[in-house]
Amino acid sequence: MDEIDQKIMKIIEEEAKANGTTVGVLINHDRMMWRCAIRQRIMWRARTELKASYPAIGRVMRRTHAAVLRGVRTYEER
Repeated sequence: MDEIDQKIMKIIEEEAKANGTTVGVLINHDRMMWRCAIRQRIMWRARTELKASYPAIGRVMRRTHAAVLRGVRTYEER
């Protein structure tokens, strides 16, 4: 894992702790609404706070860059 991956993972850990869940649950591919909302916030935070690329965020979260792009846009629309 390179430096940006570690920083993204730190955001995932922070969000997991803040929401009373685990990193594994948030990286999982289920579509429960509350988990999707947290994932979208993680993607948005990684993009805005770290200026991470969509592929880098997707690599850590096991998503495509297109899924990350959609997650960031959805979070911004809320």
